[in-house]
Amino acid sequence: GETQYNREKLLQGQGVDTLLSETGVRQGEAVGRYLRDITFNNVFASNLQRAVQTTEIILRNNTHCSGTEMVLEPLLRERGFGVAEGHPKAHLKNMANAAGQSCRDYTPPGGETLDQV
Repeated sequence: GETQYNREKLLQGQGVDTLLSETGVRQGEAVGRYLRDITFNNVFASNLQRAVQTTEIILRNNTHCSGTEMVLEPLLRERGFGVAEGHPKAHLKNMANAAGQSCRDYTPPGGETLDQV
């Protein structure tokens, strides 16, 4: 679901742990309604607040998952963007251009490479 950082086009990565915005909560509820009749044997989520919050909303709306435990797995976190986290996405693009790389292939200092993800 959406966070305020998403709305403002700011990179979150792993170091910025934000909650869902009101829109994000509504999005989670919509997904929960869509998946309400699906039986989940296992539920895994990143341990970041936004992922936990989204998963809790989905499980709360599900008719078959009462008592199903959510397993928090740090390996499911999104890509870490190091020093670019908390800055506008355009900042990452500028950093990549300055390094002569595409934004997708660029790894900011302290960030994860695509191979590490």
